[in-house]
Amino acid sequence: MKKTLRGLHFKTLSGMDYYYDDCSGMVFPCPGGLKNTLLNMDSNNLERLETTPPEQLEYWERFIQERRHMYGAFWAPESFPPIPAKPDPAMLAQTTAQNGFRQLILTVTGSCNLQCRYCINSTVYPYSETLPSEAMSLEVAKTAVDYYLENLTRIRLADPCRTGVITFYGGEPLLRFPLIEEVVRYVREKKVANVLYTISTNGLLLDDHVSDFLAANKFAVWVSLDGPGQQHDRNRITPGGRGSFSEVYANIQRFWNRHPDYPLLGFLVTYDWRSDIGELWQFFKSHQEFKRSLFMFNPVGSHFTDYYKQFSQQERLGFFESVAAIREKLTDPLRENDNDPLINFFILSPYRLHLMRKILGLPGRPEVPATGTCLPGEKICVLPDGRLQPCERVPGLANIGTVETGLNFEVIADLVHTYNREIAARCRGCQIMQLCRTCFSHFWSGKDFRKPTPSFCTNQVQWTREILTEIYSLLEKAPEYYEEVMKIYQRRYSQMLSLNF
Repeated sequence: MKKTLRGLHFKTLSGMDYYYDDCSGMVFPCPGGLKNTLLNMDSNNLERLETTPPEQLEYWERFIQERRHMYGAFWAPESFPPIPAKPDPAMLAQTTAQNGFRQLILTVTGSCNLQCRYCINSTVYPYSETLPSEAMSLEVAKTAVDYYLENLTRIRLADPCRTGVITFYGGEPLLRFPLIEEVVRYVREKKVANVLYTISTNGLLLDDHVSDFLAANKFAVWVSLDGPGQQHDRNRITPGGRGSFSEVYANIQRFWNRHPDYPLLGFLVTYDWRSDIGELWQFFKSHQEFKRSLFMFNPVGSHFTDYYKQFSQQERLGFFESVAAIREKLTDPLRENDNDPLINFFILSPYRLHLMRKILGLPGRPEVPATGTCLPGEKICVLPDGRLQPCERVPGLANIGTVETGLNFEVIADLVHTYNREIAARCRGCQIMQLCRTCFSHFWSGKDFRKPTPSFCTNQVQWTREILTEIYSLLEKAPEYYEEVMKIYQRRYSQMLSLNF
């Protein structure tokens, strides 16, 4: 039998060796005897290592065989199944009908009252199709809602607890606030319960009337806020070049004053290598109101753009050094910092996937056997003119239907087949298949699917090794951190799930 390892070795700060096994999703302490035995048995390892003493060799071979039998550990399949042929459109339609749409995203306008320097719809991303500036009509919005709710009603026959999710997106969606009011009223008239509304806004139009409406209808309100004034204003500017922080923050404070206990006000923080993470940390720590809020931290996208060419190597290194220093402060001790907004950025976001890998399960699915991409049609992004696209994060990827005709599963089948051929075919045997959560957004160049850089996958593996090193160094120091991280994650996100919409 050909034996091929699929996983990676890593070493913690204490010098302990571990092996992440991608076949089982398990992590094993890996002393020299186990490591040498594994590598010497690996058919792909051409370099013979020091021979394990016979008495140890018997023990480690038995250890490997037992874990292989119990968990499917260590040895990857001798051969991988072929890349799926083009999916059957009828089967895709059946899968979508059974699983339902997770989310309806209404791109109510392509217009915006800001001109952020890193916007996905700007020339910074030449591959990205610019959103049309037209506004969505009420007729298009109602037709989209009807299509979504019809599917939701059918799914609830089998899954009565399914929460509907309707998101308002842009551009700046509050430019079309009257339309948003009409859509919410329309859904209410249909007497559909348990629907969560979400909105992403730059906050400039978040006046008292808008705030009261969003709170009354239990919107999850995500406001873009990149930190204190100078940091926020560096990129989030008006068409005339003026910073937006003072107006946005004043609106946030008014929202807090009118709705002090509102649990669904969150903040989208975008950063790059010029962001002062220490100043950002102090800003969010110094305002008690932020401790009740949800946070999402995202770097400016680095794929198929020259955005990061503006930064020096010194800025890059300085940024990562400051991140490492603050992460150390946050994790020592973690429990005392569990209300710190940056816990989500430094601990929960990068560590959660790796600590919960067995709970989250394998990425991929029969139609797309590798990477963590969703299947087009699992959520629906509606453009202002009624065209349907797979995702708001990949403008211009593909038109997969219209609100009048519904999803075009022939187009979806072609899109999936192309992705499998160009990307997923190269993933088989990868060291981190279980931990990979890349998707269409990472590989779409504007014309085709391809790696954004030749070293993209190598970098993903190296990043995973670094995260595993950090996690297990932390767990060696305090094993209870695993449960603490899980508790913090559940506590900070369960408030949304427990609401009666």
